[in-house]
Amino acid sequence: MAVLGPRRSLLHGAALAMGLGLGLGAAGACRAQVDEHALKAAFVYNIAAFTQWEAPASEALTICLQVDAQLEAAIAGLAGRQLAGRPVKVRWASPVTGCDVLVHDVDTPVLAAAGTLVICDACRLPDGASAVALVREGNRIRFDIDPARARDRGITLSSQLMKLARHVL
Repeated sequence: MAVLGPRRSLLHGAALAMGLGLGLGAAGACRAQVDEHALKAAFVYNIAAFTQWEAPASEALTICLQVDAQLEAAIAGLAGRQLAGRPVKVRWASPVTGCDVLVHDVDTPVLAAAGTLVICDACRLPDGASAVALVREGNRIRFDIDPARARDRGITLSSQLMKLARHVL
């Protein structure tokens, strides 16, 4: 597991706060101009940026999807970006192996392998599978975290990420 130095950690924390803060503010202030699915995709990317895996599935950071077509299209736009020096790949989660991140919706049963960060769209934690839940709160998108579920899967979520969460179980 990589350990960030204090300066790098502070810079990453500031970037996360700014990125998620802008997203939260944009959701409320520019409701008509900000696409909810694009905002959720940005949350997925930023949450993954502040996650550490004990044993990454591959050289690429693979995001697997079990979501509706609109959210799938928004997250697919992350493909080709770099995250912690790893190229981002996005694919449908069939099979659910080789995934670093699995994004699913509330109606999809999840069977993810150890080492997979499970993010649910519109779930209520604890749900037995997800470490992070994206939730709509009024005109905003927020997120809840179950750090014990992440730890059970060999994943560490940064303290900066937990500070920005709506709820930490």
